[in-house]
Amino acid sequence: MTKAILKKQLMESFSWLYFSRKNGKRRTGKALAGYVVLYLMLFGMLGYLFYTIALVLAEPLCEAGLGWMFFALMCLVGIVIGVFGSVFNTYASLYQPKDNDLLLSLPLPASRILLARLMGVYLMGLMYELLVMIPALLVWFQFGQVPAAGVVFSLLLPGVLSFFILSLSCILGWVVALVSAHVRNKSAVTVVLSLVFFAAYYYCYMKAYNMLLGVVDQASVIAAGMKSYLYPLYLLGLAAQGSAWGFFLIAAAITIIFALVWLVLSRSFLKMATMQKGAAKAKYRERIAKRQSPNRALLVKELRRFTSSANYMLNCGLGILFMLVASVALLWKGRILAEMLPLLYEGAEEIIPLIIAAALCTVATMNDMSSPSVSLEGKNIWILQSSPVSAWQVLRAKLGLHLMLTLPPAAIMVVCAFIALKPAAVEMVLISLILALFILTMAQLGLFLNLKAPNLKWTNEIVPIKQSFSVTVTLFGGWGIIVVCGGLYFLLGKYVGTLGFMVLLCVILAAVSAILRSWLKNKGARIFAAL
Repeated sequence: MTKAILKKQLMESFSWLYFSRKNGKRRTGKALAGYVVLYLMLFGMLGYLFYTIALVLAEPLCEAGLGWMFFALMCLVGIVIGVFGSVFNTYASLYQPKDNDLLLSLPLPASRILLARLMGVYLMGLMYELLVMIPALLVWFQFGQVPAAGVVFSLLLPGVLSFFILSLSCILGWVVALVSAHVRNKSAVTVVLSLVFFAAYYYCYMKAYNMLLGVVDQASVIAAGMKSYLYPLYLLGLAAQGSAWGFFLIAAAITIIFALVWLVLSRSFLKMATMQKGAAKAKYRERIAKRQSPNRALLVKELRRFTSSANYMLNCGLGILFMLVASVALLWKGRILAEMLPLLYEGAEEIIPLIIAAALCTVATMNDMSSPSVSLEGKNIWILQSSPVSAWQVLRAKLGLHLMLTLPPAAIMVVCAFIALKPAAVEMVLISLILALFILTMAQLGLFLNLKAPNLKWTNEIVPIKQSFSVTVTLFGGWGIIVVCGGLYFLLGKYVGTLGFMVLLCVILAAVSAILRSWLKNKGARIFAAL
């Protein structure tokens, strides 16, 4: 029985490879081969990236007699990447799998179920760790002048560290489960944590090269600090250079940590797995139900669908954050930008208002809530179709959500642009009109495309949100429209002037918007009713 559970867990952990999320069916042999090749190429590119990082660090550190520091730093990177790759899977695998109730009802001790769950987490962490450690070992054997004992210990250390990665992932997963048990709005928490992670990721990405140079330039100082305050990392480096006592101390410490983690998990697993997470006790409160118009009720329904899904908010509503960040950046660095633009476009200053409008529209394209909105109804679309509302009312509510969440931050961004860049009054009006009409056009275009290519058979909501035709075309199509408008300006600008072209652009966007609205109200409504 234990063997069967382990096999099931392994198949579940890697089901993303051989099962399609679009329809839940097993991939064909050709599709599976294609995905294997695709992921091998992806892992190969990531491995090459870490190989490049290892090359930058290895040669100067090894020449300075600090080879142990190189290996210790790469182990640290491997631990971070391994935990990052598996921690998002830990909570879902240990405490929230759909078959928990079924497995717990079997005549099996909870420890065996826990062991099967941990196997999937372990393999995921090991896979991500080896993306770093295999390139690091290749470079280490090339530059490190490693003795025979060092070769053996270097090859064994990734396996030993994988249990430390598993322990950290389990600790973080346990903390998330504990917090989740007392949190009602998990989507909001997920969005906030994801945004914090994205901010930290991009900060580290932008500073990565300077960090590498800093490590090389301050190698002796950092090495002394590691010996004093991060002694386990120093032991890792010594073990890679052939120190038996360094290797066995690290192995013993990780064994103790993992044993303690296993002890805590085995005692708390059953309680955490059967806990009603985020479920508040029902309390009866007498309230007077407020009557709402059908249009308002549909809009509220769309807003609740949006705020209940972290995937929906992060992937389709990230433009809200970008517009607010752009607003702050304009107020903070606006004076510098106002001085740079005339210098960049010296002799063609009249194009600056059009550049401002294009930049604001580009930021606004990050919002595409309407693009997957029809597909997200999934198998429950019959509820709206059988409700006493027209199909056009339903579609108008989906457009309303997009406009309600996009226009206010866009207005803030426009006001900040006006304060920082101080365009003329006529230019202000035209920039505002272009942005508003562009947002309206993109909202209707996304809904148009989704009605043309709906996907109501998905098994994971991330499919219509991130992998659908309508979302892809809307996102990149918005950028393409901006590029096409730029090309039109270079063809017509010399005849009508910048302000004249901006007026023409408003007319074109208004016409396209009117055509799309007419289509959605008539043919689009019929398509929705027949889905």
